[in-house]
Amino acid sequence: MNTDGIIGHTKQIDGLRLLLENGKIPQTMLFSGISGIGKRKIALRVLASFFCSSNNAPCLTCRTCRQISGGSYPDLLQLNPDEKGHIPVGSPEKREEGSVRWLIDRLSKKSVSEKFGVIVNCIENVSLSGQTALLKTIEEPPHNAKIILLTANKSLILPTIISRCTEISFLPLSEAEVEYIIKNINVDPEEPELISKISGGSAELALFLSEKERFNELIELCRDISDHINNNSYLKLDLSLLQKNAGIENAVTMILNIYRIIFISKIYGYDLKGVLNEIVIDNNVKLKKVIKIFLAVRKGFANNLNIRNSLKGLLYSIDSIDEIGLPSPDFRFVRQKELLII
Repeated sequence: MNTDGIIGHTKQIDGLRLLLENGKIPQTMLFSGISGIGKRKIALRVLASFFCSSNNAPCLTCRTCRQISGGSYPDLLQLNPDEKGHIPVGSPEKREEGSVRWLIDRLSKKSVSEKFGVIVNCIENVSLSGQTALLKTIEEPPHNAKIILLTANKSLILPTIISRCTEISFLPLSEAEVEYIIKNINVDPEEPELISKISGGSAELALFLSEKERFNELIELCRDISDHINNNSYLKLDLSLLQKNAGIENAVTMILNIYRIIFISKIYGYDLKGVLNEIVIDNNVKLKKVIKIFLAVRKGFANNLNIRNSLKGLLYSIDSIDEIGLPSPDFRFVRQKELLII
């Protein structure tokens, strides 16, 4: 399998390459791992190998490969979240393109190449009713179809869907891999090393933070939190810009990673560089509680919490929190890179 332009995931790619060479690619696969690490790009390469007729498939140069890369290949069917982050179920009558019912209907018809390739990007963003509708197709896919589901949060997927798939887990990228990516796409962020740490191994988040305006939005939000914790000042907690531009889950993850970096620096005596010195939380007990609060709220995504209100309430009540009922972050690892991606 041609891996030009793909960074990291050597073990997973070697396994997929072996399956391709032996003609044993499963009909339904689940690629799991945090967002922004290249799962979709790898899924496209696997399906390009399925369609490309070159001896060294995918060749990436033939008409089929170019169409797949451009998203215009007729037998490559993709479901992606809409602007609100949802993948619609669709109505039984209209079966709107890009919906679950459209996909099911399309798979029941004849393909141009006598094959189908399917990518469902962020399967966790399909409602339970949509996942239930999709279950039969996953259980009994057409014999000529390869289906790849992508997820950053397995807990929101029906167990029956997971059990029908061959799962391949993708780890976050290393800090060196993230730095390599952001330094080689004509961007010049002010603090590439810090950005690679905050991203938690996600190239997508690193590229987002490489935009100075976005990076500053994140730092200002953390400055607001730290000032409240240190000085009991009014907490604005304006998540709107980050939520709009990066999504609420990514926003919470980036804030969490910043405070993890600060906590690790205190444990191991690392010197903080740049803007992090401006947002240090002085009290280590409160700093640990802040981390626990963000971990707890991140777990609450599955319960459709109002994230801003939940965070604000917990941060205002930090002095009365005795840590009971909040998740304990695992600080057993000794390498800083691993601590950032717990």
